[in-house]
Amino acid sequence: MLQSLGLKFEVLPADVDETVTPGITPPDLVSSLALSKAQRVEEIIKERQKTAEHDILIIAADTVVALGMEILGKPINRDDAIETLKALSGKAHQVFTGVSYLHLDKGLNRVAHIEQTDETEVFFRELDIDEITSYVDTAEPMDKAGAYALQGIGAFMVSKINGCPANVKGLPTPLVVQQLRQFGILVMGL
Repeated sequence: MLQSLGLKFEVLPADVDETVTPGITPPDLVSSLALSKAQRVEEIIKERQKTAEHDILIIAADTVVALGMEILGKPINRDDAIETLKALSGKAHQVFTGVSYLHLDKGLNRVAHIEQTDETEVFFRELDIDEITSYVDTAEPMDKAGAYALQGIGAFMVSKINGCPANVKGLPTPLVVQQLRQFGILVMGL
């Protein structure tokens, strides 16, 4: 999504523990995980270099799907994916994304830290078991929170969305663009 906006960036994977703490709310979870990822990337950058030619802006995000306050992670196997999609069938659920920004100066000192959270409500139409199993057999749901991908085949299940569709795909692009401009970063030349 950022590449389509003409932004130049480097991807640094942040291997963090994504274990869900019992009782944590979905917005708190995504906010915490996004910050953990941003801090891990900050550590990686500081391990690699002592200074930078330009200021660095780290953007880290995490997305979860929730049915009520139950967090639906990535399915652990085929049966789990089927059960998740059966639970979502004919219902509305929420998708939460937390985005954390860390601004580092040329000396790699943290200048600013900003967090955002977005929520989108997604409505699934009633699905029959054959549709669910056929979709699961495509393997698309196996690495997706909530066992579906709006940006892929899974779009056939969605009847309505209230909120940002890009959020469901993993990054609330309108919020991110607004924040990037607050940092003085040009997006699409503006």
